[in-house]
Amino acid sequence: MLEARNVSKRYGYTQALDDVTLSVVAGEVHGLVGHNGAGKSTLLRVLAGADRPDAGMLLLDGRRLELGSPHDAIGRGISCVHQELSVVDNLTVAQNLFLGREIRKMRFRLDIPEMERQTAAFLHEFGLDIPPGQRVRELTVARRQLIEVITALHRNARFLLLDEPTSALEVSQIEDLLKTIRRVAAERGVGVLLIDHKVDEVYAVADRVTALRNGCVLLSGRISEVRREDVIGAIVGDAGNGRPAHGAAAPARPQEERAGKATEARVRPPALEVRGLRSETLRGVSLVAHAGRVLGIYGLVGSGRTDLLCTLYGVEKMTGGTIELFGRPYRPHGPEAAIRAGIAYLSEERKADGFVPKLTPVANVTLPVLARYVRMAVLSLRRAAADARRSLSRVDVRGDLDGAMDDLSGGNQQKVLFARVMLQSPRLLLLDEPTKGVDIGAKREIQQIVRSFVRDSAVAALVVSSEEEEILALADDVVVFHNGTCDGTVYRPTSLQPGDLRRFAWAADREVVGAAS
Repeated sequence: MLEARNVSKRYGYTQALDDVTLSVVAGEVHGLVGHNGAGKSTLLRVLAGADRPDAGMLLLDGRRLELGSPHDAIGRGISCVHQELSVVDNLTVAQNLFLGREIRKMRFRLDIPEMERQTAAFLHEFGLDIPPGQRVRELTVARRQLIEVITALHRNARFLLLDEPTSALEVSQIEDLLKTIRRVAAERGVGVLLIDHKVDEVYAVADRVTALRNGCVLLSGRISEVRREDVIGAIVGDAGNGRPAHGAAAPARPQEERAGKATEARVRPPALEVRGLRSETLRGVSLVAHAGRVLGIYGLVGSGRTDLLCTLYGVEKMTGGTIELFGRPYRPHGPEAAIRAGIAYLSEERKADGFVPKLTPVANVTLPVLARYVRMAVLSLRRAAADARRSLSRVDVRGDLDGAMDDLSGGNQQKVLFARVMLQSPRLLLLDEPTKGVDIGAKREIQQIVRSFVRDSAVAALVVSSEEEEILALADDVVVFHNGTCDGTVYRPTSLQPGDLRRFAWAADREVVGAAS
């Protein structure tokens, strides 16, 4: 048994875990559920040795366990598979399996045939027909996820910690992964802790379930003894009974947002109409966005929120359905074509694919629009820089505009990206978690920038956010995603509480959502 006993953890003013007790038993799957910010990932980091608890203790087989790092945890048979996979895409399956523990013929020569032979035998145990010499980048996301799990088991893991392993998978792939997880627990005697937003998946594979809210255990027990309705009720709190969840009132909205906008939206033609949109991860999305309004998109991790934005921007391939953009049929063919069509996109991961770290803020702002400063095959950097500085001044970036982007704070980096969007003069704005990783002061500034820009420029904006309060503060209209679908039902933020959104998102199916609304 791996056990967290009375564990507490605080980050600054945030109590991430408060007297949490949870056990992972060999041969069982323990499902851990809870909403964004409930403390699931913090508990995972503590169990995986990445963070030390402020109070309480960890125990392994009844003895106190001290972990100084993830390396210590792996050495004690505790392996963690994070939502962002750590497999090395440029290496083969066999090289990933033996990474750090390579077999050598001589001191400086790898025995690749032997590693591939052992890998093939190990994969065969799990019924996987993946060639050991195939590079991981050539595999599907589902198979990469399986390779991550298999690699952990190859290290003789006794306890496997899985963080949202199904969030990027299709339905058939999810079923395969859940079968593998169940088999690993039953046949190899591995204890599995499964973090999952989807209650149906937890009930399909787990022996036990624990629900966290605000860093506390609200409910815990065997699956056979705990009703799904009780699990969802523990997660969402007092939603749907007229009281704000966690005792927090819905955010106040400016007076002009409380009246008149709904009529204006009906008069204006839609800027974006999506009907039955499908892709590898979307299973039918319908929604409408209007110029001068913010459409808030809410849903759990893996619900299809980001996939919609990536599909509209041409990053992911559209496989079915229809899109109309400004009254004309639109089919995404890549980011360059999307920019030409008047679409601007801010990625959730600004450091990974939002900007070039060593370029200046001025240079980063001009990247999507450099072509407009070219005459007679000559690029006018002076004109480009002048326009970039004017755009940066509109969002009040604090820091050296001629230094490197990665020298700025997170909030100022995000402001630079908004300055870039403004310079593009878009007609449709796609924002994925626009205030992720910034402090509360910068968050308020960015929210005000979004609202002012959308209102003053008559831009249609789609905003994805995991924070209910942010959705209710920013959006004029709200739609809810669930398992890659959205039926287009529009909710008015002024009539919602944060807990209502949680309840809609956690509903087992769309009929439940419809009945609740």
